[in-house]
Amino acid sequence: MSDKVVELVNLWHAFEKENPKAEIQDFCKNYLLGQEVTEQPKPLFTETHPKGRVLGGALNRLYKMSIFYSKKNLVELEFKTLEDFVYLNNLKELGIVTKKQLIDKHVTEYTTGIEIIKRLINLGLVKEKHYPDDKRSTAIEITAKGKKMLQKCYPYMHQISDVLFDALTEKETYQLAALLTKLDNFHLNLYHNHREDSLDELHEIVKAIRS
Repeated sequence: MSDKVVELVNLWHAFEKENPKAEIQDFCKNYLLGQEVTEQPKPLFTETHPKGRVLGGALNRLYKMSIFYSKKNLVELEFKTLEDFVYLNNLKELGIVTKKQLIDKHVTEYTTGIEIIKRLINLGLVKEKHYPDDKRSTAIEITAKGKKMLQKCYPYMHQISDVLFDALTEKETYQLAALLTKLDNFHLNLYHNHREDSLDELHEIVKAIRS
């Protein structure tokens, strides 16, 4: 067995010990990211810049930049916010749903979600109808005008995506997508199943996963 193979096996054992529930794919991603990190000229996290500040700050700024870029065409498209497009696009994929189902999909406050849906209805992009399984409930669905609006939006959204992420290589893009998807799925589970828990309880759940 070559030294390189021995080194790789040892790294796998160390990773498995720290992450007993991890799969081989997780190890590979972690290893590749580790290789990238070693090329950094200085540590990413320090005492004055802990992981929460570095990661949270970067994610927050990226979100603000996506809003900044989208505003350049929102007026032309009659949308007030980027969320208007996101709601409409997801409604197209979901089909006929209740307002609450659409709002829960976006992890937004109920009142905020209702305001967005009302705007889309007033623009004629969404319409209300009786829910097929329960005539007492009101459902919503995208209109033909809404579908046409999305077709106008997609070229702009692709441009925004390019501006936001094309500074990364293809490899970096896949790595980022894998990590963010993992984190997104984890927090969606917390939101839908533990939203009433205290912060201390949520912290214990996360600690249990890492133990």
